[in-house]
Amino acid sequence: MEYIKKYIYAVTKNLPEKDRKEVSQELQGNIMDMLGDDQSEENIRKTLEKMGNPYEMSLEYLGKDDYLIGPRLYHKYIEVLKVIFFVGLIIGFISFTVDFISSLDSLESFVEVIEVVARGLGNVGTTVIGFIFWVTVIFAVMEKTKSYDEIFSPKDKEFKVSDLKDIPKKSSKKISKVGMVFTLFFTVLFLWLLLMRSDLIAVYTSLGSKSIPIFNDETIKSLSWLILFTGAFSILLSTLKFIYGRWNAMLGILAACYAMVNLGMTIIFVTRENLLTQEFLNFLEEGVRITGIDFLIRLPYFTHGFLVFISIVTLLDIGTSLYNGFRSDKPQDNG
Repeated sequence: MEYIKKYIYAVTKNLPEKDRKEVSQELQGNIMDMLGDDQSEENIRKTLEKMGNPYEMSLEYLGKDDYLIGPRLYHKYIEVLKVIFFVGLIIGFISFTVDFISSLDSLESFVEVIEVVARGLGNVGTTVIGFIFWVTVIFAVMEKTKSYDEIFSPKDKEFKVSDLKDIPKKSSKKISKVGMVFTLFFTVLFLWLLLMRSDLIAVYTSLGSKSIPIFNDETIKSLSWLILFTGAFSILLSTLKFIYGRWNAMLGILAACYAMVNLGMTIIFVTRENLLTQEFLNFLEEGVRITGIDFLIRLPYFTHGFLVFISIVTLLDIGTSLYNGFRSDKPQDNG
C-alpha cells in the first residue's frame, strides 16, 4: 500500500490545496477498483504503471489548454497577487497618513484633504500595477518555458513504480507563507519608498512641522538601478517560494545569492558619499552632543561596525539558506 500512497501524493502535490483531498479519495477508489481482490505488491506495481506517469495524471486534473498562466501555476499566481494587493492597501494607508500629518498646518479645506488622499491612492495604484505586471511576466515565462521541476521528467521514458519518491514529512523543508508575505510586503514598501517617496524617509519632530529628510534625493536616484535589481531579485525569489512551497537546492542557492546581492547593495549604500543629508547629520550631532562625542568624526567607525554586523548576519543567512536547500528530506512516518 506504500506505493499507492506515494503515487497519490505525486499526483496531488501540485494541485490546489482545496482539490487535493477530493482527488486523493477519487484516485484511491479508482486504484482499489482496478486492483480488485488481488492486492499483492506485484499487482499494485502493474496497476500503477498501467495508470501512467503521475505528472501526466496531474495535468489531466488541471487541464492542458494553452494559457498565458495555466492551471498548473494559476492558484499560486493568484496567491501572490492577493499579497501584492494587500501590501498596496497598507502602503496607501501609510502614504495618506504621513502626507496628511506633514501637511496638517497647510490644509485649509476639504478639497485639499481629498487631493492628499487622491495623490496617495494614485501613487500606490501606479506602484501596485507595476508589481502586478512584473509578477505576471515571471509566471508567464515559467509557464511558457515549463521551468518547474516536474516538467523535466522525461516523457519518452516508461513510468516505473520505482521512480516514485518518498512522501516528505509535512513540516520538513516547508516554507512559511507568513514569512513570504512579510518579505513581499517589505520589498514592495522598500522599493516604493526609495524610488517614489524618498521624501517620506525623514525625521518628524512634531505634528505638522517640517520634516528632516534622511537621504539625499540625487544620491538615491543615482542608485535606482541597484535598488530595482535587488528588489526584482527579492520578488523573483519570493514568487518561486510561493510556487514550490518547499525548500530545494535551487531555492537554497538563489536565497544565498540574494543574501550576497543584498549585502553588496548595503555596502554600496552605506559607503556612498553624500548619502545622508547635512540636515540629518546636524540633527544627529545635536542629539549626541550632550555625551561629549563628536559624531561626525566617529561616523566612519559607526559605519564600519554596522558593515561588520551586516556581514555576519549575511553569512548566517547564506548558511541557513544552503542548509535548508540541501538538507535531506526525511520520508513521512506512516506508522
